[in-house]
Amino acid sequence: MKSKKFYKVYAIDLCLRIPWIIAGAFMAAISLEVILIPNGLIDGGITGISMMLSDTMELSLSALLFLFNLPFILLGYFHLGKRFAFCTMLGIVSLTISTGILEVFPPFLFGNSILLFFIGAILLGVGIGIVIRHGGALDGTDVLAILISRRTSYSVGESIFAINIFIFIFAILLFGWKGAIISIITYYIATTVVDMVRT
Repeated sequence: MKSKKFYKVYAIDLCLRIPWIIAGAFMAAISLEVILIPNGLIDGGITGISMMLSDTMELSLSALLFLFNLPFILLGYFHLGKRFAFCTMLGIVSLTISTGILEVFPPFLFGNSILLFFIGAILLGVGIGIVIRHGGALDGTDVLAILISRRTSYSVGESIFAINIFIFIFAILLFGWKGAIISIITYYIATTVVDMVRT
């Protein structure tokens, strides 16, 4: 039987993770709502799918993010444990709320500046990396990538990028070659940053 000391340490550890996960989710939301989406770029994973549906069907991005990620929270619960499921739920809810808040404000950063895309990629990668480092995930494909990395020699960032190649193929049909290629490059930078931050 686990002692009270164990549960106290467990609770303290969880409380220390919470601010980092919220901060990481907010950084990712800023990257999406302030830089990537207004400039016709997309993220990968469930977030990317949600962005494409939001753009084509004029649905709320924050609502789609929450609904589509729910099954992956359950997947994380059964394969990666209760703490991971809690941290992932917190990350996704924080991302959902953050994007919902930022959706209200009109976009103000436009242009095909390489520096702007680079900043967006780094901000996204740092945000995702912080959340993964502290035991959670921001996207369903992050959950899959963590499972793959634990069973293969691929890193989390490499797994995320490989999974999302198919999503970017669909992005070509919606955003054209230019937007899709820039999105791929941006996301490649972001996944590289993920591996740097989480290790």
